[in-house]
Amino acid sequence: GVRKFFSPLVRAIARSEGISFDELSAIQGTGSGGRVTKQDLLAYIERKSPAKSFVPASKPEPVATPQAYNKSKSTIVPMDNLRQRIMEHMIRSRDTSVHVAAISEADMTGIANYIDRNAVEFQNREGFKLTYMPFIANACVKALKDFPLVNSSIEGTNIVMKNYVNLGIAVAIETTGLIVPVLKGADEKNILGLARGIYDLAMRARTKKLSPDDIVDSTFSITNYGVFGNLMGTPIINQPNIAILGVGVVQKRPVVINDAIAIRQMAYLTLSFDHRLIDGALGGQFLEKVIYYLENFDTTNQLYE
Repeated sequence: GVRKFFSPLVRAIARSEGISFDELSAIQGTGSGGRVTKQDLLAYIERKSPAKSFVPASKPEPVATPQAYNKSKSTIVPMDNLRQRIMEHMIRSRDTSVHVAAISEADMTGIANYIDRNAVEFQNREGFKLTYMPFIANACVKALKDFPLVNSSIEGTNIVMKNYVNLGIAVAIETTGLIVPVLKGADEKNILGLARGIYDLAMRARTKKLSPDDIVDSTFSITNYGVFGNLMGTPIINQPNIAILGVGVVQKRPVVINDAIAIRQMAYLTLSFDHRLIDGALGGQFLEKVIYYLENFDTTNQLYE
């Protein structure tokens, strides 16, 4: 007999409902030349309703492969509560936000030199090292004031504009954990205040001394995988934020300045943002503004008055 033609949509529906080609061919079509339409197929599936109730049972196939590894040479390690919460949080973020990433590079030479000049005095006074993080946080705060939509969140079909900046700072704990404590009132702090606040949160995260209030109400987040030597990454958005900045390692690279090659301290920055609210133009402009504030940091600024 003549082989019937079925539209790609009809074939896709049939495949997802487990309807064979022969079964599909037997359906009486109401379309042009007796062709089976989408409506014909859906009506047929509706009439087959007893079988329909079994369709969901065939969905969880991907996880039904426990024999796919050598059990005698493998060890089962139950996830601890923290790992389970991280897993759930990451899945929720993936399923909530439409992730897009923009990547650019920043010349950190001015800040690197400033840190070198102030390192000894800072260490002596504070008891910990001056790092790039407070400078990056400071640049983010300024850029968020310029682009307040990046500091917002989505609630149903409403945009919640936050008139304050609370920075989530991702902290690696032990070897298998990650937590994002929140630096409250980051927009009210100078470089010194940001440095102290970030260090305090990181220490309390690693010694399990964070309070429940320390891990809620962030408006924007920063993750610094550069501390592990990584060049760049595409971080997952920390819900309910609309964006997260990923910071790569700062290292010397040859760059072209005014047609001459110079050795500069460079870093790749990634902005992962939620395309439900932030379009590419705004995401790109925000990232470039962060870089502008980093590259134009006032190196005459005194850490201590």
